[in-house]
Amino acid sequence: MKIRTSGMMLSAALAALLLAQGCAKKEPAQATTAASAPEAAAAPAAATTEATSQTTAEAAAAPAAEAPAASTGAAPAGAPATADLAAGEKVYKTYCMTCHGTTGKGDGPASAALNPKPADFADNKFKYDVDGNGAAGDVDDIKAIVHDGAAKHGGSPLMTPWPMLKPDQLQAVAEYVKSLHG
Repeated sequence: MKIRTSGMMLSAALAALLLAQGCAKKEPAQATTAASAPEAAAAPAAATTEATSQTTAEAAAAPAAEAPAASTGAAPAGAPATADLAAGEKVYKTYCMTCHGTTGKGDGPASAALNPKPADFADNKFKYDVDGNGAAGDVDDIKAIVHDGAAKHGGSPLMTPWPMLKPDQLQAVAEYVKSLHG
């Protein structure tokens, strides 16, 4: 039996890390029978209503001092709010950072084991114009790639789809990715 070199073990470990990240945070589909469907639908609706009420109450009770400071100039039209970027950064760190790195340069810890290498968002050279509007890499294009995975649009199957992201999370992470080219 041959002993593997540490370089091969490192590649295998990084591939396992990538696979684990790709498999993490995905919620299994819930199977319900026709008889239990109304009860199953009512429970999440009640929880959502309760969470929304609680969030609204918390927002109303928050002191004005916690509100972001007003800037001297108005934000450009269509620019994401700071809160949206913070939410996008949180999603990015959960799902994207392993491959794309903390600053989006495609240099995450798993990138060493990947071929092709992950996209470098900092260079602002997006490949895909998914919506066909003539502008590759706009927020809608990024949302489609994140949701569907790159393989659906002619790219690498290593960019896994993240269909479990909620629409607001998808929007926030796309805006955050777009902001990385700074």
